[in-house]
Amino acid sequence: MSTRRERAKAKSAQQINTVGVEIAKPAENHPIAKKMGDFFIDVAKLIIGGVILAGLMKQDLDYQFLFWLSIIVVTIFIAFGMYLINFANKDRR
Repeated sequence: MSTRRERAKAKSAQQINTVGVEIAKPAENHPIAKKMGDFFIDVAKLIIGGVILAGLMKQDLDYQFLFWLSIIVVTIFIAFGMYLINFANKDRR
């Protein structure tokens, strides 16, 4: 059993339960969520680039439909990507 002074020092670094056994602090960030958020933002950028390239090519496309569809998809991807990045950086105490 440790002394009160040792427990007080340890509490500042890690959590301790009532028996005196150290408990690991839960992970504060989620690297997979951050990478997935970056992925969704990258895909949104690629969609924007694809719409610009499709606009430059002279083909029989409904450009108005393509533009509005890409705006909706890009908005969803950016929102979900930012949510995942925010979730990964959130302090999980």
